[in-house]
Amino acid sequence: MKQIDTLIDPILSVIDVSDVTGFSGAILHFSLLLALVGSTLLVFLYLWKNKRLDMDEDPKYQMLRGDADDLSRKGE
Repeated sequence: MKQIDTLIDPILSVIDVSDVTGFSGAILHFSLLLALVGSTLLVFLYLWKNKRLDMDEDPKYQMLRGDADDLSRKGE
């Protein structure tokens, strides 16, 4: 049990210093949340504006056609 305590103590000291569960932890949490959601929204709006939200089936058919070509070559 002492070995586990000696491994956990340095981790706990870092957590206590950074105050993850307190006020600064809440600010860190919301700033990361805002950064991730905001960047995702910016990428979505950029792709939407440039009409690059491709939801068509062409890539799927290209990949399936490639698999069919590989199988036909193996049979030769």
